[in-house]
Amino acid sequence: MSDEPLNFEDHRRRREENASTVRCARCGKWIVATATRCPECGIHFQGEAQDFAAEGDPSPGSRRAPAWVVVIALLLMLAMLVGVLGLG
Repeated sequence: MSDEPLNFEDHRRRREENASTVRCARCGKWIVATATRCPECGIHFQGEAQDFAAEGDPSPGSRRAPAWVVVIALLLMLAMLVGVLGLG
């Protein structure tokens, strides 16, 4: 063990860089899942924010494309296939 003093700000920064996020139950902003208070709206949680997140709430990195984007992409691919095969 080292004799260096603990730096709380470094610990907080490392924890927040590696933490998962959830939406705040009140304002909907993305916050650290282990937060006990939302830095945006100030609500305090009895426990951690992740305990109050909605079950189906996706994380920021797992958002799906809207259905219309998928449909347009499929139509474009179909048009390219028709053009390549000369079916049109």
